[in-house]
Amino acid sequence: MFVSISKIYINGKFLTQESTGVQAYAFGMMEAMKRQNIPFEVLSPKSTEQSDSFNAKKIGFFSNLNLWEQCSLPFFVNKQSNSILINFCNSAPLFAKHQIVTIHDLAFEQKDVKWFSFGFRRWYRFLIPRIVKTAKVIFTVSEFSKQEIITNYKVNSKNIKVIPNGLYANIKIASQQIQENYVLLVGGNNPRKNAVFIIEQIEKIEKLGLKLVILNAGNSVFDSSEIAIHPSIIQLNYVATEQYYSLIKYAKALIYPSLYEGFGIPILESLCLKTPVICSDLLVFRESYGDLPLYFGPTNSSEFSKALEKLEDVVISDLDVEKLKQKYSFDESVSLILKTLQEL
Repeated sequence: MFVSISKIYINGKFLTQESTGVQAYAFGMMEAMKRQNIPFEVLSPKSTEQSDSFNAKKIGFFSNLNLWEQCSLPFFVNKQSNSILINFCNSAPLFAKHQIVTIHDLAFEQKDVKWFSFGFRRWYRFLIPRIVKTAKVIFTVSEFSKQEIITNYKVNSKNIKVIPNGLYANIKIASQQIQENYVLLVGGNNPRKNAVFIIEQIEKIEKLGLKLVILNAGNSVFDSSEIAIHPSIIQLNYVATEQYYSLIKYAKALIYPSLYEGFGIPILESLCLKTPVICSDLLVFRESYGDLPLYFGPTNSSEFSKALEKLEDVVISDLDVEKLKQKYSFDESVSLILKTLQEL
């Protein structure tokens, strides 16, 4: 296949985890690789479900996922000649000899914030600076994140490749679940998503005849975030993929008030389903989505009110959707990966 690489291995630790944006990126990349008939093998812990669609090879003996990733995984791949290990989900083994590491963002490095548990922050602040120094190549999802990596870790920009997120090839949408008019906020129990600010604006949302639906993440690495009980707030926990897309499709808007992001996949998903977006005025969102969303300062009530007032005027055209799908395609991203592998 390549002059110097005869085998592609993929770190399959994510197969044991709840599927959030990072895991969705890995699934999307692997599905695109399958469509393009690119041979690869997924290596996973013993605890991986038998039903995984990629027929992962189960290796190692550790039930602890970090131990498996740091011990079993490099022990196996380092014995394979002419191979490369691709890590799509931030973490990677410290001692793999030939690997590519994907860093989605550096939220855990942000100062004076407590968006993650203490143990998670401490581990990532130890791990990430080391794996980016030894990786053959670093993948990331936006120019914003690329500059963050360069600034924080003094990495040569030539070693970082922007490999953007994409949309799944066949999005399936469940039937409408909530019959009332509503706006949707995802990641409600993740403090970085800034749900508390939106809850404080609930009266403004009510005046438009809307409910606020908050979809919580189930990931325990986040510090707890209190969510108020209110008659116009509907809280949901983790839902299946088809239900998730249904919540987006039938919402009057996605509200995405994040304080920090490396990309913002829900914005892409919403715009491509022609659901208007009201989001934080962050550099990465401007880079990725231009003028399609309505922006507000993430702690600015007045700007949020103005964005709500403009909501009925938002029209997302077929041309807008087509441009986004062309710009953010897993198939195109896999082509960039192939080019990178050929250059190794």
